[in-house]
Amino acid sequence: MIDEIRIWVCLLNDPEAVERLARAPAYVGSTGEENERGSIRAQHRGIRWDYYNATKRLVGRGSLHSFAHGNNLGRFTADQVLTACNKLAAAVDLPPERLSICGLEAGINIPLAKSPRRFLESLTSHKKAPFTAMNPPPKATRPLLYNAHHADYRIKAYDKGEYSRLQGQPLSKDGPPHLLRYEVKYLRARPLQTLTKLPGLTLADLPKPEVLQALAADVRKHWNLSHRRQHMNYDGLSLSDAQLLHLATDTAFWETMRSTQTRRTYERNYSRAKQLLQERKQPHPYDEVLARELAQVLGPLPVDGQK
Repeated sequence: MIDEIRIWVCLLNDPEAVERLARAPAYVGSTGEENERGSIRAQHRGIRWDYYNATKRLVGRGSLHSFAHGNNLGRFTADQVLTACNKLAAAVDLPPERLSICGLEAGINIPLAKSPRRFLESLTSHKKAPFTAMNPPPKATRPLLYNAHHADYRIKAYDKGEYSRLQGQPLSKDGPPHLLRYEVKYLRARPLQTLTKLPGLTLADLPKPEVLQALAADVRKHWNLSHRRQHMNYDGLSLSDAQLLHLATDTAFWETMRSTQTRRTYERNYSRAKQLLQERKQPHPYDEVLARELAQVLGPLPVDGQK
C-alpha cells in the first residue's frame, strides 16, 4: 500500500550519529564529497539519501515498496511494511522513531483482466479538482497518468502495467495481465498529522495497525470521491434536477457558477447536484477489486514491535 516516502532528520548536536552515518550501509562506498547542491548523496536499494553537512540534515526519498521487494508491482503487506521500515532506518544506523515522514504515497495496485484505459479516460474530477491527463512517457502513444491536484495532496491514477512494460519490467506471466494504480500522494506532513492524529509521523509510527488502517480508509474515501463519466439514470427527475445531475462533475461549470451566482444560490445548486450524484451514480466493477486488495494488504495486521 505504501510506495514513495520522504523522510528527514536533523543530526545537529549529535556527532555520534553523524559518525555512524558515514559508516552506515547506505553510505558504504561514498567518497564523502559534496555535490553542487551541498549534499553528500548516496543511493541505496532505490532510496536516495542526501546529507547536508552545513545544517546536519539528512533527507531520504524513494519507493519503500521497491526498497523492500526490488520493484513496486505486487502487494506490499502490513507485515512487510514493518520489516521495511526497520531495515530502512538501519540503512542509516538510526532508530526509526528519529526519522520523520514529510511526504508519502499511499494507494493500491488493482489487478485487472483488461486494460484500465477506458476507466482512466473516463475520470472527470475529484471533489472540485479536475483530473488532468499528464504527458505520455517516452514510447507511449497515449497518456497513462491522470492527476487531480489539491493544496496538500494529489490524487494519481495510472496504467501501472504499461508504465512498467515501457521501463523494461513487464508484469509477470503468472500474475494479472494489467495493473491499475490508484494512490493519494501526501505532499507535506500536515495532512498526515491530521489523518493519523499524531503530532508528527515517524518511520516507527508508519507500520502501526491504526496508522495503516487510517491510510487505507483515506485511500478508499478518495476513491469514492473520484468521479467519472457514466450513463446516468434521469428517470423521474424534473428538468432542473436532470440538468444539475448532468453537470454535477463538471468542475469548469461550477467554477463559473461560483463567480456569477450569489453564494446562497451557488451553494444550494451545488449541494443538490452532489446529492443527486450520490443517489444516482452507478457502482464500478473496480470498487470491489479495490476493497479486496486493501483487505489483502492490511490483514492480518502485525502486532506493534513484531517483525
